[in-house]
Amino acid sequence: MMDQILLVKATDADAQEVLEITKRAFDLYAKEIRKRESVAALYETLDDVLSDIHHKNVYLAMIDGEIVGSVRFELLTDGIAYLSRFSIDPEAQNLGIGGLLLEKVRIECLSMGVRAIALHTASKMRSTVAFYLKNGYYIHSISKDSDYIRALMVNEICEMDEMFDYETVCAKAKH
Repeated sequence: MMDQILLVKATDADAQEVLEITKRAFDLYAKEIRKRESVAALYETLDDVLSDIHHKNVYLAMIDGEIVGSVRFELLTDGIAYLSRFSIDPEAQNLGIGGLLLEKVRIECLSMGVRAIALHTASKMRSTVAFYLKNGYYIHSISKDSDYIRALMVNEICEMDEMFDYETVCAKAKH
C-alpha cells in the first residue's frame, strides 16, 4: 500500500541507491535490446552517479521513504534539456511513478526556461517508446550512431521549429 509518493532532488547520500536502481532498470533494457555491452548505464560507478548529482539535475521518486526511481537531466544549449538514466525499479513499474517523475522534470524545466526536453531510447522497445509518446514526447528522428537503433524523443515545452537540429545539440550531452 502506498501512503506517500515524494519526488525530490537527489543528494550524495542517495547515490548508492540511485546506482542500484539504475542497474536493475537498465538490466531489463539491455535484455530487451540484446546488446548488454552497449548499455553504458550498466557500467556506471558510484563516482559517476555522484558526479551527476553534482553537475546535473537528479530527481528521485520515493514511495513511503524508499527510492523506487530516478532521472537525470542536464541543460544544453538553445534551451534544450537532455534527459538520461531514467530508471524505475522493476518492482515499482506500472504504478504511474514514471509518469509522475517525467512530469516533475517538465515542471522543473519549465521553471528553468527550457524550451524542449530530449532523450534517446531504443526504438525497438515498443513499450518504452509508447510510454514516452503517452507522456507528451514524439519521435524526432532515428539514429544508428550506437550499437543499436535509437529514437530521439522530444517533448516541446514551447513551440519549436520542426526542423530544429536536436541531433547536434544532444550530441553534446554526456550519455
